[in-house]
Amino acid sequence: MKACAPGKLILSGEHSAVYGAPAIALAVNRYIRCNAQQTQTDGLSWHLPEAGWQGHINWADLRQLINRLDHRFNLFESGELTAGDILETPQQLALYALGLCLPEDSPDSGVTLEIYSQLPLGSGMGSSAALGAAVTSLGQKLFSSPLDTPELFQRVRYCERLCHGRGGLIDAATVSYGGLVQVMKGQVESSSLQLGDGWYYIHSGTPEVGTGDCVDSVRRRFGESSIWQAFSTVTEQLTAAIVLGESPGESLRENHRLLTQIGVVPEPVQRFIYELEQLGGAAKISGAGSIKGVGAGALIAYAPTIDLATLCAQYGYSYFAIEEDSEGARLED
Repeated sequence: MKACAPGKLILSGEHSAVYGAPAIALAVNRYIRCNAQQTQTDGLSWHLPEAGWQGHINWADLRQLINRLDHRFNLFESGELTAGDILETPQQLALYALGLCLPEDSPDSGVTLEIYSQLPLGSGMGSSAALGAAVTSLGQKLFSSPLDTPELFQRVRYCERLCHGRGGLIDAATVSYGGLVQVMKGQVESSSLQLGDGWYYIHSGTPEVGTGDCVDSVRRRFGESSIWQAFSTVTEQLTAAIVLGESPGESLRENHRLLTQIGVVPEPVQRFIYELEQLGGAAKISGAGSIKGVGAGALIAYAPTIDLATLCAQYGYSYFAIEEDSEGARLED
């Protein structure tokens, strides 16, 4: 049995969505894929070849792990843990997602789970949301009944709270629904709009700081700021440009300036974006960015007439043209 979930790129609204501002994101054709086989051994065996993670846990211990992680989330809410310390290891997210799919009585058989990822961890492509969506899709099929898309979205959001301290709407919605997804005032809308050509994903290096800690830092410094209205305006302008088929360049540039102002764009990334703007392009971080170090994870760029190869090579950045995934998380043949 197989399942997959796409990665996502936030076009506008990272950080500001936490304060009620609109956000818009796109599911992209880079995936986390899961394969599962039933075995005669009690419990779950897992293997993530790219990360070198593997292990085994019986069903009783998996239920205890779920209780322990829920307790650690409560410690976060009471201020005794940071968001980055809720999970003790990254693979616990996959175990938690699968454990939530278990029936009341433990299964008679075991499961071997293999996970393959095209999404860099902690780099703004929604790897944790995609992992939760793919494992949940598979687990529900194995142990219960498949969830419909709104139910899957809510489950992914619930799992995601262990990664970031808050279960954000935009990541969970985009990997669950696929396509272009808008979030406004807590409501999710899946759109049939097409992004068009000239958009690129650029990887600027793995951030030194996790999403939860970035969000916490911004909250402490700007939680009561009026800057979020400016973020709302720029997201509305970008959405309008996409609807009308107009250039999104100026909206992206203004969005980048706002993200720089709240301190989540490392200086080397600012220099790269400045040079791209001098060539006539536009770019911004896509995701939490980073409050220290040199890498910010994912960038999105609009550069329809620019050859990115030379500039990206100067900075050691990889890139690819963005292509949409329109289906979201799903079982595969």
